[in-house]
Amino acid sequence: MFNVSWDIKTASPATSKKQGKNNASKKRPQKRKRSNNSEEKSTNTAQEKSLGKKKSNGRKPDEKKPGKNDADVKLAKSTKTAPPKRPKLTSLQQKMKEKLDGAAFRWINEKLYTTDSADAVKLFSEHPEMFHTYHTGFRHQVESWPENPVDIFIGFIKEQFFEDKKRDVYIADLGCGDAKIALECASMKHIHVSSFDLVAHNERVTAADIAHLPLEAGTMDVAIFCLSLMGTNLDTFLREAHRVLKPDGELWVAEIKSRFTDKRGKVFGEELTKVGFELEHMYEENKMFTLFQFRRVEQGETDTLPVLLNPCIYKRR
Repeated sequence: MFNVSWDIKTASPATSKKQGKNNASKKRPQKRKRSNNSEEKSTNTAQEKSLGKKKSNGRKPDEKKPGKNDADVKLAKSTKTAPPKRPKLTSLQQKMKEKLDGAAFRWINEKLYTTDSADAVKLFSEHPEMFHTYHTGFRHQVESWPENPVDIFIGFIKEQFFEDKKRDVYIADLGCGDAKIALECASMKHIHVSSFDLVAHNERVTAADIAHLPLEAGTMDVAIFCLSLMGTNLDTFLREAHRVLKPDGELWVAEIKSRFTDKRGKVFGEELTKVGFELEHMYEENKMFTLFQFRRVEQGETDTLPVLLNPCIYKRR
């Protein structure tokens, strides 16, 4: 067998130098490895600190900081964007529009005077924009009047009921339009106004056929028809007003003078005794309108009334 000596000390100086270089080259990667380890440690430490902050904020590590997302930003931008402006009408276009609106108002107005209230309810339920057209035209018409009968009735209410706050007063405004009476009486807690029309034009109005009111019998102190006795069945409106009024309740009516068969309204005032109303006051001072105040009495036995009011028919142009 060979006898081999493994004593490193017996190696030559040249050999030891080579080995020293080799050892040095082998040790260098270890130094880099340590450097990488220190970088990993520092990275891990930074992550741990970051996680600690996120945990202290009560959020999960992967959870994003709350804020506006893209959808919120888009929504905010869209709400800030102004709606597109309608093109301004020329004077000729404006005149044409007013003429068309006026023609539509006259057609609807005539329809309301010459049809049953049930048909009017159906018309507006199928075409609600017509109600808006009608009341817009009516408001324009009122602007040219020297006096609005609604304002006169508001004056009556203030005169009769505003001071006595201990007594609750219940008023039915029948065919109320914008419900101005309810608006003017809103601050007076003892005055309760129920406003009815074919369409609920605002939150103060209840949509109803005046021939069939959603009111209990004998509950109202005052029932008001302000230019609203329209339709071929207006006698049923009067009977319905009689039903909802208290035994000593009042009926107030305002109508255009040209509608009365005698051009004054005296016959109208006398004939209403047949449906249970006794005339107390008649106001003829206004050139355009006549106003009435009736007191509810026992209803007569007459089933029908004669024609008391003519429909408003506009002349064809």
